[in-house]
Amino acid sequence: MEERLRLGIADSSRFRIAEQVALSPRGDSVAITVRGADESKDRWTSSLIVKSTADEAGEGELVARGGADAPCWSPDGEWLAHLGKEDGEPGTSVLVWSATTRTVRSLVRGLRAASHLMWSPDGGELAFVAAAEDAEAGEARVDVRAKSRPRVIKDLGYKMDGVGLVPPARRHLHVVKPDTGEVRQLTRGDFDVYAPAWSPDGRTVSLGLSRAAGHVPWPLADVYLLRTADGDIRQVCDWGGTVVWTGWTPDGQVVFAGQRWAGPCRRGSLFHLDGRSKEPVDILAGFDRRLVASARGAAPAAVFLGTGEILFCAREAGCTWAYTVSLAGGPVTPWFTGKSTVIQGLSASAEAASLALVISDAETAGDVYVMKGDTTEFRRITHLNRWADRAAITPAEDIRFSPPGRAELHGYLLRGRAEGTEGPTLFDIHSGPDFAWRPNFSPRYLYQQVLVDRGWNILLLNPRGSDGYGEEFMRSLVGRLGFSEEEDFLFALDSMVRDGLAYEGKVAVMGYSHGGFMTNWLTSRTDRFAAGISVAGVSNWTSLYGTSSLGATTTPALLGGTPRELPERYAASSPLTYASDVEAPTLLMHGESDLMNPIGQSEEWFTALRGADRTVEFVRYPGGRHLFMHNGAISQQEDYGRRIVRWLTEHVEGRSTQARGEAAGTRARGEMAGTQGQGDSL
Repeated sequence: MEERLRLGIADSSRFRIAEQVALSPRGDSVAITVRGADESKDRWTSSLIVKSTADEAGEGELVARGGADAPCWSPDGEWLAHLGKEDGEPGTSVLVWSATTRTVRSLVRGLRAASHLMWSPDGGELAFVAAAEDAEAGEARVDVRAKSRPRVIKDLGYKMDGVGLVPPARRHLHVVKPDTGEVRQLTRGDFDVYAPAWSPDGRTVSLGLSRAAGHVPWPLADVYLLRTADGDIRQVCDWGGTVVWTGWTPDGQVVFAGQRWAGPCRRGSLFHLDGRSKEPVDILAGFDRRLVASARGAAPAAVFLGTGEILFCAREAGCTWAYTVSLAGGPVTPWFTGKSTVIQGLSASAEAASLALVISDAETAGDVYVMKGDTTEFRRITHLNRWADRAAITPAEDIRFSPPGRAELHGYLLRGRAEGTEGPTLFDIHSGPDFAWRPNFSPRYLYQQVLVDRGWNILLLNPRGSDGYGEEFMRSLVGRLGFSEEEDFLFALDSMVRDGLAYEGKVAVMGYSHGGFMTNWLTSRTDRFAAGISVAGVSNWTSLYGTSSLGATTTPALLGGTPRELPERYAASSPLTYASDVEAPTLLMHGESDLMNPIGQSEEWFTALRGADRTVEFVRYPGGRHLFMHNGAISQQEDYGRRIVRWLTEHVEGRSTQARGEAAGTRARGEMAGTQGQGDSL
């Protein structure tokens, strides 16, 4: 029997993962963007390959490497357009590949903030959204003093993680003729364009239009129709929510995806405009799950099947499943599910009645599957990580807890030892808070597999606030940030100790972003955790409100108001208030260029703990953004994983266990002061 391969931290860069998929009109080829490591440049990149849907064994043809994005086929299947980076060229280019000559040529260069690439129905033009340049901006690029020129800020939303200071230019709709390279700007004005889509006859483009200034995570928008011949634009509905995708039914009616109310912990849905009323109809009314939609136009929020039904994806308890519904609404039917299924990409060919999906599950990181209209079976056509077939991957098991008087808690357990066997346990907390741990395998979390191999149990709990359990569950933490999740994690800890899955004195906690906040919170509110690892976490909601790229919008949405309106609540929900009670040895890791949760959050936490003479180590990653551990330098991702294993090994594995009554922090410190108004509406 062949020995199973034990995965190590460095193996993360060996994985290739299918991300975006575009099915050709005839359904005979599929374009795939594949994430992989560029070791020579110490970074992740996306390559573009084209593969025959009839070929289940081959690797496919490499079309482009280096930041390929948003592939889309011309209506005749001759041209494959995509966004990409060209050597020596600034910004992003619009590129096209010929299926006949197998060559690539550039149509447009030097674009900023480019997205939503799409062909007109007749194939005569390519539309895209990009920052509209003006004369002043053009001069600034060639002025040697441009980098030193002061920036005058007059509105919020002036910075963005991964971008820096947001350029003052608005994002507008453009079209380019593939035969001549002629570019036309179709929209102009003091607004941004979102989610455009061609009408079936090619005469009109639907789009979301927002007049909000600067970078806004949930821009309020309305749906407009643009006549491409003369640029005439008109509003077609009274909405005022968010618009992340627009599309058209085969008979020319507008559908769109968005939220009725902006902000985190909100349900997104599909809406229909029948042309007779300005009031959108919620197609998924009564379906209490959040629609999955790409705000960059990398994948459609919905596709229309030959049966007249709409196919869309939504989160379900950590999974992402596909569902169908009729345009008139009514019951939503699960269409493609699975115990560990996470659908990561979707494309359809109406002409060929075919579908292509990118699917990850408990054993695979992401491969492409296709289904022809005359069958009901999906065929896997990529096998991007054959070397990992021998890997010993510990699958996630469902685990549930039933706290009295409130909703059942669900999550996943990575089991590193038999029940009742003494050993260490890690509570790994997800970001968000309106995210959720998934049961699929992801190379981003190889430290988990390494720890399981060392005998660790790892709890991946989805506490209140998590996505995939309904809007009420997501919103139940609003106004009680920290306190609700504390109740959930401590109940889970009590249950696991009782069931022999965890042992007092040998339980650690970690997380990044919101999970980093909860790590800071739990280690300051109880001493039941032997060690903590906080990555890009929050320690002080008041300072985050004033310094984060999302602070002025996200923080009030989660806490129910601004620091001026609710100073006591901000203090009560900030770990910094309880920092003097931290006993757990704490490892802090933070990207120095993080604008979402600026590094000052970890600086405040480090200063508080070090000033109190606690065991604390602070690791700063130069140039690291908010998700440096996933999307930054490969060397930093590997360093991050190794430090996690090293810290937990050093501070937890050698500790002795305690009887339940000996744990000094058996109840949380402090009362839930300043948190009245549970579940405040925004």
